[in-house]
Amino acid sequence: MNRDEMDALFTRHANAEAAKNVPAIMETLAPGVEHDVVGDPSGVLHDREAIGQRYQDLFDQLDEDKFENVRRYYGDDFMVDESHWYGRVPGSFMGIPGGNKQIDFRILHVCEFKDGRMSRENVWLDVAAIMQQLAPAQ
Repeated sequence: MNRDEMDALFTRHANAEAAKNVPAIMETLAPGVEHDVVGDPSGVLHDREAIGQRYQDLFDQLDEDKFENVRRYYGDDFMVDESHWYGRVPGSFMGIPGGNKQIDFRILHVCEFKDGRMSRENVWLDVAAIMQQLAPAQ
């Protein structure tokens, strides 16, 4: 895939996430996809049902206001997306009650592509920033 195709697919994927549309997200992922949210206790997932559930759990925890691209790097069949996420935490996130707090954090996606879809999605979150913002006031 070229850069424009990768960008278009990733934008479709991010828009589906913002809409909390699990079926639309799953359409962007290749069969046999490797889905890895670093630090998630579920580990690396390949099962589509488990991946869909991971997204649903995330949507129960977070409400996105804005997802802002900072920069992207490209290679043959891969892309690294550095972005900034803004939103609220109505539920608990990472085991910490959100109390509907407004938070923002940096997020890094490392995506590999095959046959017009993402064959690997590796997600890194700025956990320290998240925990700092969700920590109870002292």
